[in-house]
Amino acid sequence: MTVGRFTRVLRTVFFTAVALVSLSLGGIVCLMCQVLAGRDAPTYRVEGFVVSHERGALPVGGEGGVSHTLSIVAGGRQYRVTAVDPGLDLPAGQPIVLDVSTADGGIAYLRAGGGVVDLRPGVVRPVLLIAAALLALGAVYFGAVRLNVYPPVATWLALALGAMLAPIAVFVRV
Repeated sequence: MTVGRFTRVLRTVFFTAVALVSLSLGGIVCLMCQVLAGRDAPTYRVEGFVVSHERGALPVGGEGGVSHTLSIVAGGRQYRVTAVDPGLDLPAGQPIVLDVSTADGGIAYLRAGGGVVDLRPGVVRPVLLIAAALLALGAVYFGAVRLNVYPPVATWLALALGAMLAPIAVFVRV
C-alpha cells in the first residue's frame, strides 16, 4: 500500500469517525434539550387520592432521611411516586390534585393539604451535559482541522451530517 493510498484510507476512516462522534454528541444535545422542554411542558390537573404510602430508608447516604413512596389513583390512572420531600408524608385516602405533564404523562406537581410538591426533574444535569457535549464537539472539529487530516470543508460536512442525523437518533429512542 502506497503512502498516498494509506492517507486516503486514513482520511476516510477519520471522516467517518468524526461523523459518528458528531452524531452521538449531537444526539446528546438534542436529548437533553428534549428533557428540558418536557420539564416545562404544559400540564393539566386531575383529582385523586392516595391509595398507599410506604416509608423507606434512602438507598445512598440515608442518614436521617426518609423516602416516601405513594401509590395514587387520579383521573382513572394509577401513579407511583417516590421522593424524599417531607410534603409527601400523606396518609392513605388523602385527597390530592396532580398536575400531569402533557409531554410525557409524568407528574409535575402534587398538591395536597395546602402544600405543593415539585416532582419535575432538575435542570443542572441536562445543562451540564449540553455544555460538555458542545465543548467536546468543538474540540473534535478543532482537532480535525488543526491536524489537517482532511480539509475544513469536510469538517463542516461532518458537522452538517451530525446535525441532521442527531434528531433522528433522539426520536428513534422514543
